[in-house]
Amino acid sequence: MRFFSVAILPFSLAVLTAAGPIVNKRASFTLQNGKDAQQLNAKFASLSASSSCTSGEVACVQGAFAQCVNGRFVSTPCAGGLTCVALPLVNSPGTSVTCDTEQDAADRIARTGASGGLRGRDVEARAGFALQNGQAAQALNRKFQSLNANSPCQDGENACVNGGFAQCVGGRFVVTPCNTGLTCMALPLVLSPGTSLVCDTQADAQARIAATGASGGLFGRSESELEARSAKAPAACKAKKRDDFTERSAEAALVRRIAQSDLPAVASSWANLCRASGGDITTGDPCDQLGPIGGINALLANADPCAQQDIADQMITFAKSKGIKNKDALIQNAISYAKHPRNALNINGVVPSTPFCQKAPKNSELKGIAHAQLDGVDPGVFGAPNIALFAFGQPGSCPFGKTPDVNTCTCK
Repeated sequence: MRFFSVAILPFSLAVLTAAGPIVNKRASFTLQNGKDAQQLNAKFASLSASSSCTSGEVACVQGAFAQCVNGRFVSTPCAGGLTCVALPLVNSPGTSVTCDTEQDAADRIARTGASGGLRGRDVEARAGFALQNGQAAQALNRKFQSLNANSPCQDGENACVNGGFAQCVGGRFVVTPCNTGLTCMALPLVLSPGTSLVCDTQADAQARIAATGASGGLFGRSESELEARSAKAPAACKAKKRDDFTERSAEAALVRRIAQSDLPAVASSWANLCRASGGDITTGDPCDQLGPIGGINALLANADPCAQQDIADQMITFAKSKGIKNKDALIQNAISYAKHPRNALNINGVVPSTPFCQKAPKNSELKGIAHAQLDGVDPGVFGAPNIALFAFGQPGSCPFGKTPDVNTCTCK
């Protein structure tokens, strides 16, 4: 765990050898450290990405660690299950700003003798904001579903975009992908009013929101609304379902996700061909960025619908670059990659098909090529953790250039 100290005091040899005075001095600053941490946490609660700041200043902004650069906060998200907080130092006067669980932070402050939890408020008031926190997180998650990398934004604004943590820079979102198996989402704070944006598992996020008393899962939709949305799938598609577990039934919970064991092989096949290509493999690191890193991320359930095609386009562009000795093999690998299925996740009892990209590829070799759907997904419902469920027949339910036929549940 990294600690960013607000107050750092040097230790001298005399201090280190004077055990008695250290104990007495510590008792004098311990309580004050706790109160100072509470004051900072109260201050941080009022900050937003657009708040004014002094260069070099550190703070917590919407649950993320933030540092002021040129008068604006630049945020770094905490890992799953953690949130940014101010903590009291133990062996010297001062506080630190770091990522921790709310419960551990509250315990550390309580051990100083300071009462009132993270912000010095009456802990009994917690029940008054718990439900509101859950509903606020749901509202943010609904908002994030409509965002993409090209959405307009205010400089410094934080959001979840296509499953990654995003910060607005120059009016455009800059997205940092979450680690494998995690997706960016808004979560309710536990010990104080507000929300935080973190990378977490869908199951943990749903449990945290449910614990506040908010109903409707991640997005605040009622069970009846989810049933109604699922019922809109064309009858022809319902007849084509390949796996009973995709039905909304008691067995639905058994299917958490449909993942693929061959993704490492997919990544290495490109990387090996790339390294043997004879081309420029230094600029932009195409062997790893288009394979083990970007190539794999684009095949995950929370990837942007066009990310896979974009990677395949970059593969082919590289294959056509100067000095390449295995152009045909690289292009065939790119085409195979573009056809590869993406992972699918169970969303409120439905394992939807993954949406198709709705733009033309840059390279003619990819014209008419689209990713396959995994066996077991619902052919009548599309969506992803970062894309609201929608029925076959709507944009994204067929590859670019094809038209959905709801009478046959096919693309023509």
